[in-house]
Amino acid sequence: MLAASAGAQAADLPVRKAAPVDYVRVCDWTGIGFFYIPGTDTCIQVGGLVRVEAAFINQSRQFFPSAAPLQATGAAVNVGNRAAVGPGTIIAGRNEDESGFFVRGRIAVDTRTQTAYGTLRAYVRYQIDRLQGLFSGGGAAGGANTFANQGNNNAYLDKGFITFAGITAGRVQSFFDFYADNYNYEGIANSDQSNNVLAYTYSAGGGLSATFSLEDHNARNLNSLGGVGIGNADNSAVNPTVFAGATYGGETIPDLVGQLRVDQAWGAAQLSAAYHQVNTVSGPFGTNGGVTHKDADGFAVQGGVQLKLPMLAAGDDLWIEGAYEQGAYSYIDSVSYANAGFASRNLGGFQHIDHDAIAIAIPGNTIGNYGLQLGEGFSVMAAINHYFTATFHDVLFGSYIQTNYGRARNIDWTQGGLGNSSVYRVGNQFLYDPVKNLEIGLEFDYAHLDQTLAHNPGMAASALPIGITKDPDMFEAHLRIERDF
Repeated sequence: MLAASAGAQAADLPVRKAAPVDYVRVCDWTGIGFFYIPGTDTCIQVGGLVRVEAAFINQSRQFFPSAAPLQATGAAVNVGNRAAVGPGTIIAGRNEDESGFFVRGRIAVDTRTQTAYGTLRAYVRYQIDRLQGLFSGGGAAGGANTFANQGNNNAYLDKGFITFAGITAGRVQSFFDFYADNYNYEGIANSDQSNNVLAYTYSAGGGLSATFSLEDHNARNLNSLGGVGIGNADNSAVNPTVFAGATYGGETIPDLVGQLRVDQAWGAAQLSAAYHQVNTVSGPFGTNGGVTHKDADGFAVQGGVQLKLPMLAAGDDLWIEGAYEQGAYSYIDSVSYANAGFASRNLGGFQHIDHDAIAIAIPGNTIGNYGLQLGEGFSVMAAINHYFTATFHDVLFGSYIQTNYGRARNIDWTQGGLGNSSVYRVGNQFLYDPVKNLEIGLEFDYAHLDQTLAHNPGMAASALPIGITKDPDMFEAHLRIERDF
């Protein structure tokens, strides 16, 4: 009776129910790896990678015919983390790093929400790099920069953008790019540039799309060398002048990029074009924006195709791409210039520093007036990926690039003239995937530069220093281990 009475009283007490649990749910419309953020209708994916790389390069003597370029501020810049060099500087191969190590950590967060206007997406990819040896530019004076913190610990926003209703805003791969060093570890001649953009894409259906993009101008004229976009020639041997030299001025017009693209089961194809303003100033920095100024219009066009080759093996594909430019060098070769095909940034020999344009002093002018000679060039590349087994595949790739600078080749190289050049780069990768999302790769690269020495009409070009070649070549080997998640 007592037990029954106690039970009856307990039944009359109020009961507090546990709060409902909002368990993680997998998104079924976004693809693998996405789940709903609890309490929201937004799907999220978290990923990243760890990359460890080692490299060896056979170094040779490098000769810089002129001083390292100047930024618009007039401050000297580094060439691959090397202190700015003076005119006629020779750096011996034994003073350069021939090996080095590179570690990268990457974290990426991708969020997507369905709306009445389509998918709202926000994406962030943050990277931290630790560079040593030749990866940090190849230190002069016995690798003096090898263990220095400055410039070798890099933490940065690699990608960060919002897409909504056809609009893309933020830092993304340039819409001009197509292949963009998709396979190769070392840079070959093609455009591969992350940039800050504001773009609109129209999708016509059937995999066909068209994009118009406003892209940061400075990312294309202040490349990894810092302000090498404008060269300077002062033909003082024939026509004495007083020329302070020209540099890029401040950005006034962003780069204008257009893209037509089609994606199908057989692969993809793309046509792209870009306008790049070459706006320059000359004279002491801060003096009314320069004593004099000149502007010119640069442009680039590109076409590429990717063909999937399942008839050979699952995952096989072939890439072919070609581009042409006037006054917009980085659109055909984002590794910066002809001698910069490897991680050390220099092939050795006579340094053929390419430019968007060369400012040529007007003969006899004593206040530094000048005209602009735009550079002109083209590049082609190809890469083929073949799976011998499900865990072993091989990539063969190569590129060829050619540039010329018109009347600048009629000024001796000691006065800033620049001759014609051509570079071919070839490489091969052996790639092993023992388990899913783990890859071990070994890459071999070779590059060769052919160039002419600029000279005054009717005169032989000034002789190069002893032991310096105008047609250098170089070999490099890379070992990479990468875990994606």
